[in-house]
Amino acid sequence: MAETLSRDNWYKDFFQGKTLELWRRAKSLDQTEAECAFLQEVFDGEDRFHLLDVPCGNGRLSVPMAQAGFKITGVDYSEEFTDEAANEAKSAKLSKDAIQFIRSDMRTISFKQKFDGAFCLGNSFGYFDREGTAKMFNAISGSLKTGAKFVLDSVMTAETFLVDGAKREWVRVGDMLMLVENRYNCRESCVETDYIFVHDGKEEIRRAVHWIYTTGEICSMLEKVDFKVLELFGSTECDSYELGSEKLLLVAEKK
Repeated sequence: MAETLSRDNWYKDFFQGKTLELWRRAKSLDQTEAECAFLQEVFDGEDRFHLLDVPCGNGRLSVPMAQAGFKITGVDYSEEFTDEAANEAKSAKLSKDAIQFIRSDMRTISFKQKFDGAFCLGNSFGYFDREGTAKMFNAISGSLKTGAKFVLDSVMTAETFLVDGAKREWVRVGDMLMLVENRYNCRESCVETDYIFVHDGKEEIRRAVHWIYTTGEICSMLEKVDFKVLELFGSTECDSYELGSEKLLLVAEKK
C-alpha cells in the first residue's frame, strides 16, 4: 500500500535536485514565447504595468515579460528558483526597478492593491486543499487594483485531468527520463503522484499532491474574493475550453 503523503507541505521538499532540472527543460522556447504573447494580449500590451508572477519559478516568464516592458514582481517558495531567477534577470541587464523576486508562500502575500495584473502559469495551481486555495485566491485578490486582470492556467482541472490523466507514463525531456505514477483519491478529490527522475545513471524520487477542482469550483472561489471570470480558453491560441481540452487558461478581472 502506498505511503500517505504529507499533504500540507509536500511542495517544501519537492522543488530541488532533479525536479528543478526537469522543470527547467520542460517548457520549450516556443511554448514560453506563446505564453508571453498571450499574457501581453490579455494585459493589452501596456508597458510599465506592474504584474505579479506567482509562483514565478526560475523566472521563465518573468524575465521575458520584463524585457517586453512590464514591471514584474515574482514570488516563489523555492529559494533555489528565486536565486536563479534573479541571476537570469541580472544576465538580461534588467534593473531592480524593472524586476524583483521574493521568496514567500503565495497564500500569505500581502501587497495591498499594488499590482495592475497577475498571472499563475506553468501548471502551478492545485498545490493546496480547498482552504489553502481559498487563501491563495484571497491573497492575490488583495494584491490587485480594481480592474486588474488575473490569468490562471492548469492541466489539473477535472475537465482535463480526469479525461486525459494517465495512471502511469514515461516522459522524456532531453536526456532525462521521468516516470509518473498517479493515484486518484476520490474521497478527497486529489491525485497523489510519484515522480521518478532518471538522469546520468542516477535516480531521484519525489512525491506530490494536486487537488482536483472542477472549472465551476474555480470560478466560484474566484467570485467569492471579488473576481469576475471573463474568459475560459483551452490554449494560448484562445480556443474555447471544453471537456477534454489539454489545459485551462482562465482570465478574470478584479471588481
